[in-house]
Amino acid sequence: MSERTGDDPAVDQPGADEQSEGAAAAARPTRRTAVLLGVAASGLLLGVTRLTWVDALAANLTGTAQALEVGGSDAAPAVVALAVVALAASLATSLSSSWVRFVTGPVLMFAGIAAGAAAFGPLRDPVSAARGTVAEATGVVGGTIEAEATLWPWLTVVPALLLVLVGAATVLVGGRWPRRSRYRSAAAAVAVDVDPQADPAAAWDALTRGEDPTEQTEPAEAAEASEAADRTGSGD
Repeated sequence: MSERTGDDPAVDQPGADEQSEGAAAAARPTRRTAVLLGVAASGLLLGVTRLTWVDALAANLTGTAQALEVGGSDAAPAVVALAVVALAASLATSLSSSWVRFVTGPVLMFAGIAAGAAAFGPLRDPVSAARGTVAEATGVVGGTIEAEATLWPWLTVVPALLLVLVGAATVLVGGRWPRRSRYRSAAAAVAVDVDPQADPAAAWDALTRGEDPTEQTEPAEAAEASEAADRTGSGD
């Protein structure tokens, strides 16, 4: 008869598999991490729009040249709207419903891609991005404008890319996140102590959760049968 030693691969393999599975689980982002990263990226995207994206120079009604600073919210208002959408989607990801990730994940990816694309508008055409602010400040519409984009629009690449990554992780890994909240777990624990035959509503709730309410009465029926057998045995 042959004996297996400690170096036998068949013996060591299960432990290695458990370690690799544990490492993979630790590497996956949790729901909390995804929500925090999404909120942080959305906040950073909103913060960038408050900075100066375009430096403009235009003449006012008196013909005097006036220097103006155009913020990101005026140069690319779509970025602000997309940041708000991404923030709402990030907060909605905290919900425990399994189908939510199929909505919030694509929304986060779309918001990141669209915000990055919208931020390149002032870089390509700073004059067009500054026209609204210049017309409001100088009172001149259609005048000559000299404009130059700053480096701040490039900063939107960081939060935009982060939103795309968070959205992809939400879709791919969100299925392994816990789906039951504390409230649902507590409700299920209370429902176990209720006799479905005495409370039809409890039986209906158990069926809704995918549980078999008849299984909850089996221990009671078994106890009654045991007591009946004991009484019969003592009577004999």
